[in-house]
Amino acid sequence: MDLRLLPYSPERDVYRLLGVEPGADRATITDACRRLSRTFHPDRNGSPRATEEMQVVNAVRALLADGRARAEYDHARRAFQDSLRLEPARGAAILAPPRPRPRSAAWETAARATLRAFLAAFSSRPPDRCTGCDEPTAAEHRFCAWCGQPQRPMAAPVGAAAAR
Repeated sequence: MDLRLLPYSPERDVYRLLGVEPGADRATITDACRRLSRTFHPDRNGSPRATEEMQVVNAVRALLADGRARAEYDHARRAFQDSLRLEPARGAAILAPPRPRPRSAAWETAARATLRAFLAAFSSRPPDRCTGCDEPTAAEHRFCAWCGQPQRPMAAPVGAAAAR
């Protein structure tokens, strides 16, 4: 087994490199390795890193062709993902979604009461500005301090009966 591929890290995931599923069969892996070999072989690729890239492809092929080495790699991969609470998806690591917490009836009742209080507080809000002169007004003023016009009466809270 090539020790350059261990310890596992998502940047060196051989399945992602090949573009195959982690449970891919030997024929699929061989086809993917051949495809990469045609791309990175130094005789066809003039890049200065072509030899180095081809060595990585050969190391991946050797790793996945040996059943024991592949099992060891898969074990290290699963252990790494479990340590980060990651779930494998298409050969790449993706953060697992948070689990929803069970809600109790008391929690829902408190949440509804808080929402009702919030809505009642904002529905009974006085106008922010005077309708005559467009100056800011205060909640306790019945008349505008700037122009003297009477302000609109405050709206009754939602669900409250008019007590007049």
